[in-house]
Amino acid sequence: MQTKLVILFAFLILGITAQAQTVEMDSINVISIAEFEKMSPKKKNKVIDIRTPEEVAEGHLPGSFNINFLGETFSQEIEALNKNKTYLLYCRSGARTRKAADRMQKAGFKKVYMLEGGITAWNDAGKTIEK
Repeated sequence: MQTKLVILFAFLILGITAQAQTVEMDSINVISIAEFEKMSPKKKNKVIDIRTPEEVAEGHLPGSFNINFLGETFSQEIEALNKNKTYLLYCRSGARTRKAADRMQKAGFKKVYMLEGGITAWNDAGKTIEK
């Protein structure tokens, strides 16, 4: 009985340690649609659509500008941005945004947020899209 408890306790500790390491490695700030809507109109905050120009042409969030994450000049374009501003990023579903936010953080940006679920979640919530 004691042996089973010791093994169970060991697995519990290993699980907690692994989870803590995962959280530490993934420091991207994921925000809800409501938080995104609240933050995006502020002058110091910039909304970046990181999708391709073809995707942007289908519709984008109001007030956003495009820096194509898949484009050859993505790194140069983000380096030209003011690192003291707050950036709100989105793509179609969030996968590219996570990678883009990670690259921006590694480049020295401190305030980078990603829209949970991307423009797909935005659309599903019935929010406004510009064309």
